[in-house]
Amino acid sequence: MIKIKFYSLIRLHLGINEIQIEADKISIYDLLQIAEKQLDKLLLHLLINADYEIIPGTMILINGRNIFHLKKLDTIVQDGDVVSIFPPGGGG
Repeated sequence: MIKIKFYSLIRLHLGINEIQIEADKISIYDLLQIAEKQLDKLLLHLLINADYEIIPGTMILINGRNIFHLKKLDTIVQDGDVVSIFPPGGGG
């Protein structure tokens, strides 16, 4: 099982703190597609733009490591990993 934890406004949007998905050796992008289907709520458009890039300010961590410093959306996750998702923040 791969655990996905949601934080901040995305947690409010989805109405849940976390989900678990039975998968192994899958890309973050594919995992997010499965999560979107399982949740039956829009998720990808909150994190990824039309050019297959992570929206600036979004943080996706695998076991505490930012995927931006790995293979971005092509980063592979496996059974037992914890994925933490933080949407872009705002401030002023």
